[in-house]
Amino acid sequence: MSRYKSYIDTDVVTEACKRIRHIFDVFDSVAVCFSGGKDSLVTLRLVWEVAQESGRSHIDVIFRDEELIPDSVIAFVDEYRQKPWVKMRWFAVPLKGDKFILGRRWSYVQWDRDRKWIREKPPWAIVQPEGEYRVLDQYTADEVCAEGFPGSVAFVTGIRADESFVRYRSVVNKLHENYITTPMGAPANSRVKTCKPIYDWTENDIFKWLGENEIRYCSQYDAQHLAGMGLRVSTPLHAEYAKRLGYLRAVDPVFYQRVLDVFPEMRNQDRYWSEYDSAGVRAQYSDGFAGCKRYIDEMITEPGQQKVARKRYKEMVTLNRRNPAAYPPEILLNALISGSIKRTLVPLNRAEQAARARKGRDKP
Repeated sequence: MSRYKSYIDTDVVTEACKRIRHIFDVFDSVAVCFSGGKDSLVTLRLVWEVAQESGRSHIDVIFRDEELIPDSVIAFVDEYRQKPWVKMRWFAVPLKGDKFILGRRWSYVQWDRDRKWIREKPPWAIVQPEGEYRVLDQYTADEVCAEGFPGSVAFVTGIRADESFVRYRSVVNKLHENYITTPMGAPANSRVKTCKPIYDWTENDIFKWLGENEIRYCSQYDAQHLAGMGLRVSTPLHAEYAKRLGYLRAVDPVFYQRVLDVFPEMRNQDRYWSEYDSAGVRAQYSDGFAGCKRYIDEMITEPGQQKVARKRYKEMVTLNRRNPAAYPPEILLNALISGSIKRTLVPLNRAEQAARARKGRDKP
């Protein structure tokens, strides 16, 4: 059955609160995943509003401290940690991350014991026991954060569908409770679920609600707006942020320098990305899936990243056999070059397929 977006006779605030009430009804434990960002801030405040309806004195909150976070964001999260109605679990544990440098992705570890840290862990953070060192991925991090919560666990997030087509797809795969999903990498029967009660909000909805309720957001957004950046709280090394790393100098020059002191290789990304000839690289490997395979062999040399790339390659070859018009090899090549290989690869829509077909016919 075809799925399509349509408007209904209600508003996003009303619907979000309905979903949050349902989450409290069907899960044994509910915890808000707070990042300090605007979307998770709205989610946090809405969950607290709903929680008070049933006489709850506090809500559980999880903050994953990814180390490479600006001081303004850390201070904002700490402000909420100290609110009497917030019971926050602040995790600072080794976690796998990616850094993007001139078309290539490299792995690094947040809170790596073998290098200098961007800053020290706060004294209230939950850390691994002394003598234990285990690097977590997204799935195992969910398991660690869920420890101590009884029964079924809802991790309530501020994910919005309009941020990317991948996020949109994640909430149209089910007809019922479409905003309750299994975390990526987790088994279908996992007791932990990701819940997205504000998935249908826009960025305008977010700021309108915050303004109407006189709720202050993190000052990082004002600096980003003045610098012409997208409004997002994240680490500066992953692909999308690293492509705009130069903006960080304007937004937070002190933090920028601390990042480069620990990761000096990012200077190359900042200095040369504007001159990076992605079209020229693409032309070298534009001979279909053979070119994609050659790019993986020649350009992605780190074992962990190469494993992910090879997995995506196999997936795309299979999808291409089923529907070559929707899954041409250039989708994979573009993802490899842009550093977006970890994301689910989105097929071409009908208009894009028609444009690609016309372009093919117009070639001499």
